[in-house]
Amino acid sequence: MSENERDRGILSRADRAYLRGEADHASVQSERNARGRIRERIYHALLDFEVLVEHLSERDRELVTEKRLGDIDGTEAFDALVSGVAFLYRATKDTDIEFETVLNEAVNLAEVNDDRAATVDLDLTFQSLTAEQLRHKLERGEDLSLTEVAYLHESDEVGMDELARYFRNAEDETPAVDDGRIQSKVTNF
Repeated sequence: MSENERDRGILSRADRAYLRGEADHASVQSERNARGRIRERIYHALLDFEVLVEHLSERDRELVTEKRLGDIDGTEAFDALVSGVAFLYRATKDTDIEFETVLNEAVNLAEVNDDRAATVDLDLTFQSLTAEQLRHKLERGEDLSLTEVAYLHESDEVGMDELARYFRNAEDETPAVDDGRIQSKVTNF
């Protein structure tokens, strides 16, 4: 199903087009109103997750995850789940609550119906990304993750023609990228 055919979720079709930069609003005030409506729906959607966890039947949840997500391309389903967790991770960073605490409680809340508890250990190691560092990896012939490719794609330090040149495979002219199962949609250049 194309993005334009998809029904309204938290975002309407018009909201998705606006956030992607594919549509503009007629006035500054209508843009403010749209952004306010989007924020309100996100806020209420987050609150709705408690209702879904506590009251949505297991069968209904499975029909969404097995049938609906199961019917779309595996990468698209994976990307949707990764993006959901990424949004919640970012949202948690905006609060005073540690993501590991939220993750631990979430996993245990999900597992309680199976009469078990879990211990969650999250080890985050951060590394900075620079265009120069990634350019050196490419020159050495190393694969980049899609996160690294997306960083270069958004960087002002690397032009699209230069980036495309690095990803040309001499044999078949296709990009040589290790997708790492992360957000494959970000590399449409």
